[in-house]
Amino acid sequence: MAPTIESVNQGNGGFEGNNKRSDRFVKATWKNKLTALVVDNGELCRVLERENLRAYGVETVAVETGEAAVELIASGSTFNLIFIDMYLPTMSGPEAVRQIRAMGARSKIIGLTAFITEKDEQDFFAAGIDEFFEKPLDPDWFVPIIREVDNQI
Repeated sequence: MAPTIESVNQGNGGFEGNNKRSDRFVKATWKNKLTALVVDNGELCRVLERENLRAYGVETVAVETGEAAVELIASGSTFNLIFIDMYLPTMSGPEAVRQIRAMGARSKIIGLTAFITEKDEQDFFAAGIDEFFEKPLDPDWFVPIIREVDNQI
């Protein structure tokens, strides 16, 4: 069965009053249970990334640091997708990716950032990311990635 994505009208999104929030939400159905790890030290970005993925039916865990991501993988946690910010405190995104790959993680890893130089992007790819995108998460690029991963399981 192919994955489907359908728009669902949710009225005012459960909010009362004069809320101008969009009335459109997305309901996704995938062939497999999909999991993602979001690694971002910006609280707002982390929450938005996590909730965007959850809105598309991806079970998502979010952490603030590269160290926390490495510890999760080292403890045996597995994820189909990892979305990781380039600029993290203490351990950079590329260093976390290197360590995660060294542990044998086969997740599809997506590097993210709002600001990046060409050298930074090259370093991120050299560390082991599969794809790179600028923030914010955009369904135009992340839904095809989810679909690709779903079809590979």
